[in-house]
Amino acid sequence: MRISLDVVDLLQLQEIWSRRPIVTAFTRLESRSTPFPVTENFAIEDLMPRLARLKRSPAWLSRRPNPALNDPARVPLSDLSDEYLIEMYPDVVPVAKRSSLFQSVYNCYLVANFKETVMRTAAALQLLARVRQFETADRLDAGNLPAEGSPEWIPLTITDEIRALDDRYDAAEPGSPSTYVVAEDFWSLLLKAEPEHIEGVTRLALEMSDAAFCSALRNSLHDLIALAHTWYRSPSLVGLCYMQKDNKDA
Repeated sequence: MRISLDVVDLLQLQEIWSRRPIVTAFTRLESRSTPFPVTENFAIEDLMPRLARLKRSPAWLSRRPNPALNDPARVPLSDLSDEYLIEMYPDVVPVAKRSSLFQSVYNCYLVANFKETVMRTAAALQLLARVRQFETADRLDAGNLPAEGSPEWIPLTITDEIRALDDRYDAAEPGSPSTYVVAEDFWSLLLKAEPEHIEGVTRLALEMSDAAFCSALRNSLHDLIALAHTWYRSPSLVGLCYMQKDNKDA
């Protein structure tokens, strides 16, 4: 089992995906740079002929969401139905296209990311809490993973989109998909962690495991601390946690 912690500008993500007209969304996305993979082409010059074709199609003329809405350019990305996507992208399966669009938009607003096995992450956090003498009740859950924060911090529409469109989730698995906002108190465990705390974790880990595991734990803590500082820099950034099965887990 692997855990991923994403630091995402969730409010901008929701605005671009669910609220802004598609033309506005593409205009903003076209010029937005990100270190994370974006597979979609958000060029306006590519979008306009597709919208023109949709506007002339029976799918639009007979099923537009509002009879007073004459121009599909005013429809948000989240409201593109299968019928609309078939007209705009006839060579791609609509479900796959919607998922690709969402993942690309998501990655445009993904600021930082941490990926590791659940076992190593839980061990690193548990030992850090022990070294720093922190109470874990509001910071870690029963499995020593980041505690869940208030659901009010994540727009439900975006939660549903992540669960429905993100192939990291398997809806057939019990307890999956699992997406939640990380509790603010969790980050305090990492924000003021000093090199001596990391060395303390390494010494404790060495009592229980080998040097290779201790090195991996140290690297994970460095990455988690960097992630925490990225989250801390802006009040608009939200920490999201999800887990997925991985046959390659250590």
